[in-house]
Amino acid sequence: MELPSIELSPVWHPYTPIPIQGPRVLLTRASGSFVEDASGRRYFDATSSWWCNIHGHCHPELVDALTRQAAELDQVLFAPHSHSVGQELAACLLDKLGHPFEKIFFSDNGSTAVEAALKVALQYWSRIGEPRGKFLSLERAYHGDTLGAVSVGHVDTFHTAIPQLLPTFKCPIPDVTTSVEHCLEQALGILENHGHEIAALIVEPLILGASGMIVYSKEYLEKLTAAAKAKRCLVIFDEVFTGFGRTGTFFAKDQISTAPDVVCMSKGLTSGMLALGATAMTRAIFNAFEGGESKKFFNGHTFSANPLACAVALQSLKIFDRDKVIQRNESLMALMAAETARFEKLETVSDVRHLGMIWVCQLKDPSQRWRLATAAWDRGIWVRPAGPVLYVIPPYCTTVSDLQQCFDVLYEVMQ
Repeated sequence: MELPSIELSPVWHPYTPIPIQGPRVLLTRASGSFVEDASGRRYFDATSSWWCNIHGHCHPELVDALTRQAAELDQVLFAPHSHSVGQELAACLLDKLGHPFEKIFFSDNGSTAVEAALKVALQYWSRIGEPRGKFLSLERAYHGDTLGAVSVGHVDTFHTAIPQLLPTFKCPIPDVTTSVEHCLEQALGILENHGHEIAALIVEPLILGASGMIVYSKEYLEKLTAAAKAKRCLVIFDEVFTGFGRTGTFFAKDQISTAPDVVCMSKGLTSGMLALGATAMTRAIFNAFEGGESKKFFNGHTFSANPLACAVALQSLKIFDRDKVIQRNESLMALMAAETARFEKLETVSDVRHLGMIWVCQLKDPSQRWRLATAAWDRGIWVRPAGPVLYVIPPYCTTVSDLQQCFDVLYEVMQ
């Protein structure tokens, strides 16, 4: 099949400019850390296909789990019926999350997992007779592309043309020019004046993904969440990107002492094989929705807890435990940490950041990002810019030698 031009193609591709920037080929198969085009050429997937393909492409155990489930139960209405694979997956996720989480609400992607969290927060306060209708989120935050998720985001590139449907305050994040103390003072001011109106604080813990892989202070996150809880605001952690080992622990929340009330999950949940979202919450939140028809949670999706996706997600969790994936990743994380020094010396680079299985190189001249990405692609490395940065977020099945080759090519290209 010949790939038509972007203008003539019947497909409208996500986040793709017209005319297109960067490479565009017809991909035909994938295996492990590599994808292959129609000519048979292989490319190292340094993006984990938008950060979700954690165990590698077409993992045989995940393919087998999908095949077996497809022969038994494919799709059923999940209200109020259930199925064993959904029950087992929820129990396994709660075990990974630990206290104080007791309930899982399934949806079908990251944005809908966030939407469920936002709607839970709004309806929770209504159910207990103390309506609150506003949110607090971080400057430059991104939480998804559905309208509620967009409303709590603050990335001009994504959000300028869309009205803010949910009233949301934004607090700054500390960086090289703004201290933790200053940012916390601003956030505390918002909470002091408006805390009684705020249904929830929502954050991506430790790193802001889509806005340019911005790593921020753990101390700030600790103090901000504690301050929100002091004003009785719910705390939502959006772990769609940061969950399932990406920051070096199974969840980013595992690195701080203040527990959120709600956790949103997707992407790595099924290792990118099928769409699935999950929103975890405490018993206290769930209890507010008891009491019959008028108090139920008004939210749901046709493909909530799709058995095929649940089976794949369940097998993915088993792989994590059996293969000790988080510990195995330590050699890859060590290599990523070691690579920061030589890239920092490049004249084209303004900053290099590393957190767990996330490595980020910020460019002095962002206009060069697609030229550099294309040059890397031509040499068999699939990287994709995010604003002013190029990043390496590899699948966990990646070998040290393949990751080293990725960095070597990227370094030569950037030289």
